[in-house]
Amino acid sequence: MMPKMMAEMFGKMDREQMRSMMEGMPAMMEQCFGTMDAEEMGSMMHDMMPKMMDRCFAKMDSQQRQEMLSMCRDKLDQIEAKYQSQKA
Repeated sequence: MMPKMMAEMFGKMDREQMRSMMEGMPAMMEQCFGTMDAEEMGSMMHDMMPKMMDRCFAKMDSQQRQEMLSMCRDKLDQIEAKYQSQKA
């Protein structure tokens, strides 16, 4: 149910609405994820994140898309470094 609702919501947003929503996303996600266990969170990320990201990128022009991809790569590198250092 939630993926369908989110797909409908993202499909109706224009660029400015998408930008505004993305700015508030960290707080919204932190609040939502705080109630999930590890299995629920992993499943949700596996199922929903690729679809949500594709819809977001589809709304962007080429320059916005490149900037967002760069930011995402940087953030993923930071996350990877953080959790790889915890393995040791």
